[in-house]
Amino acid sequence: MADNDQWTLKQLQEHLQAAVDLEFWTIPFYMSAMYSIKNPGEQAYQAILSVVNQEMLHVQLAANLANAYGLSPSFACPVYHGQFIPHLDFDLDDPDPRTKFAGYSAEIGPFDQARLNTMCLIEYPMWIGDEQPRPGPDYTSYGSIGEFYSSVAVGAQQFADCIKPVNQVNHFARFYNGFKGMTITGQGAEAFPQVSNIVTAICDQGEGQTDQGTSWMAHSVPPEYQNTADDTDPSWSHFQKFMALWSADHFPETYEAEKHPAPGTPGHRAQEILMANFGTFLDTLDALFKGGEPAAFGTQMMTLGGNILNCWKNGAVPCFGLPVGERNNSLRRSFPNVDRVLKKTRVLEGA
Repeated sequence: MADNDQWTLKQLQEHLQAAVDLEFWTIPFYMSAMYSIKNPGEQAYQAILSVVNQEMLHVQLAANLANAYGLSPSFACPVYHGQFIPHLDFDLDDPDPRTKFAGYSAEIGPFDQARLNTMCLIEYPMWIGDEQPRPGPDYTSYGSIGEFYSSVAVGAQQFADCIKPVNQVNHFARFYNGFKGMTITGQGAEAFPQVSNIVTAICDQGEGQTDQGTSWMAHSVPPEYQNTADDTDPSWSHFQKFMALWSADHFPETYEAEKHPAPGTPGHRAQEILMANFGTFLDTLDALFKGGEPAAFGTQMMTLGGNILNCWKNGAVPCFGLPVGERNNSLRRSFPNVDRVLKKTRVLEGA
């Protein structure tokens, strides 16, 4: 085994925290784009809704893995700035997907070409060909989420003896009749197949894996990982759903809004309510995956949806935290790290 293939438990735990952070980062971004669409009957609205629901499952699965390896995950306040998509370095991809999905934005905004391009980049598949996934534990340098999780699997197997069924959460089983093993119930190396099953589910539902030269439509989510309750296209991965929207080149009517409505206006007040309730929701998630049983989890999730819609209806872009320049005094961790975001933004802008 090469030196860069050997992990430490700390590196694995850092990856698992990064997995929780990345999965959670997508949810406000996707939800905001979805609720900007005026007609909930639109294909784009329904497709994004199905992805949001599955991203919440992925947060649960990633947090369960973290707890199983001795890390109690924390929930950070997400940062949406410029073109910074956390943990993904598209310079590592061949072909570089930014050529196809140029003009993307990682900032909260309405459902438009820039936001859709970002969605496709986030869920971009790991192409299986001559190149093998980089197995080293550098969680800032992966070309796709699939490659990130393939690397996680390497570290997880090395420390399989550490697996314990600690603080496992199972809120979404009723939506997946065929998905057995959303939680870790075993201990030690004998439980590693459960870990592998969870990693496979996240990848298959998200971007899938595609052979070089094969159409993005060729992948199908295995039946055991399909939503059996409320997904109109359960066999499609997130990337397929977003690519179908991208190929259709149709953008439904969305609300007009501004990022910084004047204090005292309905839009500004709507943003304040959303930020307050979002902060409470983060506290609830922290408690949930530390072994608590907060009864308000489901209610709070629904409330956030209403808060986001209320922002749009009052002419304000949804806001989930303080501006990047005002986060230094925040008590809650930001994700991604603000200094890293600003540094990468300067690079992307050619400064």
